Amino acid sequence: MNIGVIGAGVFGLEHIQTLQSMRGVNLFGICDLNEEQLSHAANRFHIKNTYTDAAELLKEKELDGVIIATDEKSHEPLARLAASYGKHVLLEKPVATSIETAENLVKLEKESESIIMPGHMLRFDPGYARVKEALNEQKGNLKSLKVKRNVPVERFNLHSRTHPVFMALSHDIDQIIWNTSSLPKRMYAMQRQIDSNNETPGILLGLIEFEDGLLCSLETQWCLPNEYGQYLDVEFEAMMDEGHLKFRYPGDNIHIMRNGQLSQPDIQLTPAVHGVVSGALRNELEHFLRLMEGSAAPVITMEEAAVGVKISEGLIRSASEKREIQWKEL
Repeated sequence: MNIGVIGAGVFGLEHIQTLQSMRGVNLFGICDLNEEQLSHAANRFHIKNTYTDAAELLKEKELDGVIIATDEKSHEPLARLAASYGKHVLLEKPVATSIETAENLVKLEKESESIIMPGHMLRFDPGYARVKEALNEQKGNLKSLKVKRNVPVERFNLHSRTHPVFMALSHDIDQIIWNTSSLPKRMYAMQRQIDSNNETPGILLGLIEFEDGLLCSLETQWCLPNEYGQYLDVEFEAMMDEGHLKFRYPGDNIHIMRNGQLSQPDIQLTPAVHGVVSGALRNELEHFLRLMEGSAAPVITMEEAAVGVKISEGLIRSASEKREIQWKEL
């Protein structure tokens, strides 16, 4: 399979590095509007084919599919362009930041022959997959879910172009969708700024009631002390008729102190083992390849991603308008 990557930013580089360590796939080329960023990626990973115009990459006949790892506003037009050239698409999260755009992507996938796979990587993490199995195994009903995704404060200004519900909680909202079978009934959220020079809030707390009675609480705070050396502070907790489940992610497994600096490196998303990238991102990319080959059923659909965008927009509206939002309003 010949795969291209559009977007050579931080996460685009993760995709590039992972693709290059996989068998059965050829990193055909990369594209970025920023020539300096493009050149840096090409030199670092020894990539011959580079493009500043996505159309020039997408019209290459040998290309089978692309990963779109650009800013959120460009996702729909790039996916539409890729589909027009008959290329398959892995679209990084958030797939969209409006309900209308998400619904346009659902319609695009249905009307084209291209696969458009939402990039919700945690469905391919072994820990979250085991959580899914455990919840499927329990015979009683879920009573409540609690999700938390807190982020070091140094990362806030890097990602504050997008509301933290889309940038962070979209992962956890997708996990809620994956592990439930009901739609929301109503939701309420509160938010707070953490930087007087930045209008984007850095804290959001939310509640969702589902049609089947399930209650969910959601938390994201982008003010985790940098000194912890922690990439994320994440929890998923479920109360069930038959018991209780709690999962911490990425886990509290490795602490490294060096020259007075503490670090807790990731060993689940994109860890390298003997020079080969493994983990959730590789699992996701391998699933994308199997979808392209026609040898797998989708683990996630664009319809589910659109529900996630709708929930995200409801929480943001509730926090902004300081009122409860009914699902039927959205």
